[in-house]
Formats: sequence, structure tokens, C-alpha cells
Amino acid sequence: MKKNHILWLIALFIVNSGWYFVSQQSASQEINRSGADFSGEREAKIGTIIGTSVDYELEHCFDSVNGGVYEASIKVEFESVVVYSWNGTTDDGCITFSSTSEEGTLLITTELEEGGETTTTLYTWPLKSAIIPGAVLFSIGTLIVAYGETSVRTLLRKRFGNIEADGKAIAGELKPNEAEVQTSPIWQEPKRPQ
Repeated sequence: MKKNHILWLIALFIVNSGWYFVSQQSASQEINRSGADFSGEREAKIGTIIGTSVDYELEHCFDSVNGGVYEASIKVEFESVVVYSWNGTTDDGCITFSSTSEEGTLLITTELEEGGETTTTLYTWPLKSAIIPGAVLFSIGTLIVAYGETSVRTLLRKRFGNIEADGKAIAGELKPNEAEVQTSPIWQEPKRPQ
């Protein structure tokens, strides 16, 4: 196998590895966070690039501002159907709910007694469903660039003659004076007055 083909296989691996890691990244939406204005109801849109089902994760943490224990609850609705409901106290710590749903809008309702605060974040993976089509697209693109590069080199070689990678012409095609100029060093001794 040629060295050039091995380099393009490595490039193909790097491009697809990069796409894999990008497609696994989550997008977050802050529903409520400590220190910000509390909102009892928030809508969150979930969507994907390819397909209709979306993986999402809701993480909620309830905490007390002054050390007391307060009642808290959270409810998630999709198209007026309750898909998740939780009741507890500010001592329960952080809880994560994971699910898959159709594209659309979630309505997140939070109830919290005075003296408590919440951090609620919704995570989605919009590129996760596009991993296979993306890998195919990036592979085809890399192959087009690889074979396009080889074709352009061949075309340039036919049009302008043989040229090495460093831009110097092959020695057999040089005229005698040009060969002397190219082999002589750039530095010359300065001419001194006589």
C-alpha cells in the first residue's frame, strides 16, 4: 500500500473519530438555577437533526438557602401527558431522570417552598441520531478530497511537467546555466574595491 493511501486512511479515521465525539456532546437548557429568578413553569424545546425520537435527561437539585428542610416537587409534561413527576425535600440531593420522546415541547412545572432554591437543567443530544449518516457523509467527503488531490496532482504533472514536492524541477530538464545558479549557494563573498 502506498504511503499516500495510508495517510488518507489515517485522515479518514481522524475525521470520523472527531464526528463521533462531536455527535455525543449534549446541549443543555437551564430551566432554573440558583441565584436567578425562580420560574414555576418553563417550556423547553427538544429536537433532533435526523429522526423524530430524542434522548433527553433532566437533572434537578433542590437546596435550602438557610439550612431548613423544605418541600419541593417537579413535574414534566409532553403534549399534556405527565411523563415524570417527583416529590421530595431539599435534603434529597440531585436526581436525574432520563427518557426518550418525540420532538416537541416539554412543560416543566416546579414547586418549591419559600427558603429553598433549585438548579434544574435539561440535556439533549441533537446530533446523536445523525452519527451513521454523518460518518458516511464525512467518509465520502474525505475520499473525494483524497482522490481529487491525486487527480489534481496528475493533471498538473501532465500540464506543467514533472515537479517534485519541494518545487524544484528535475535536474535532467535544466539548462546548463540554470543548474549552476540553482546549485550555487545564496551567500556570496562581498566584492572589495581594489
